[in-house]
Amino acid sequence: MVIRIKKSFAVFCVALFCVLSFVGAGLNTVSVLSVQGGERLPVVMYHQLTTDKSKAGKYVLTVEQFEKDLIYLKENGYSSVTLNQLFDYSQGKRSIPEKPVMITFDDGCETVYAYALPLLKKYGFTAICFIIGSVTDKYSGINDHNLAYSGLDWDEVTELCKGGVIDIQSHTYDLHSNTKGRNGIKKLKSETFEQYDEFLTADALKIKEKMIENTGAAPVAIAYPFGSFSKESADILKKCGIKATFTCEEKVNIIKKAESDWLFGLGRYNRPEGVSSESFFKKWE
Repeated sequence: MVIRIKKSFAVFCVALFCVLSFVGAGLNTVSVLSVQGGERLPVVMYHQLTTDKSKAGKYVLTVEQFEKDLIYLKENGYSSVTLNQLFDYSQGKRSIPEKPVMITFDDGCETVYAYALPLLKKYGFTAICFIIGSVTDKYSGINDHNLAYSGLDWDEVTELCKGGVIDIQSHTYDLHSNTKGRNGIKKLKSETFEQYDEFLTADALKIKEKMIENTGAAPVAIAYPFGSFSKESADILKKCGIKATFTCEEKVNIIKKAESDWLFGLGRYNRPEGVSSESFFKKWE
């Protein structure tokens, strides 16, 4: 009698294990399929580059480390993706590389031209640089090329636009500030939608006008300053010709062919100094 109970219990345990395994496998399959429904697209966010290691930090990376990043990406089979490739993919016109990555630079620092451009060419990568229009205006009017702080001027921006390696896009004309009562482009609590629409549209159209005037090309993407935005921001910017927005949320983007909603709110990983390429890129691998 005791033996039969033990056998019955053993059979029950085996059956229970099989059921749980089947359910677990089913749940795992659903999870995998949900990821397989799109492609993973990590985006890296760089800012300033420097040859002085003592100046490196959360938003300043040494040129040496930047080159190590590119070497790591190349050796591990990554291919950089351009905005045009993303737009075509969202319209179902083409596929993207098996291991895609997008390289971006915020703020329009002159080191993008001096340091990043030759290294991107050397290793066969492309990037996007989001410029602040008012800063570009400023450095176009003065002869100051101190790479510790200088911004791109319009001659350099125009050259980059024509070069096919670094795509120039918007970081707003003059909203890269959180010291004037507003956090970047975020809507004020006291503003009506109409007031906010007028405010944000004016800035978006100003950098669009400046870029067309100087480069012949209008911006089609924006990186939100400080990653701040409001629920109304994207719809307003769409009316100004913006087709993609980038935030500072650290996540791997899941992008889907022949769909476009994912183009608004693309997340990015900030790249600080003090972390090896292997450790940094393991965040999404």
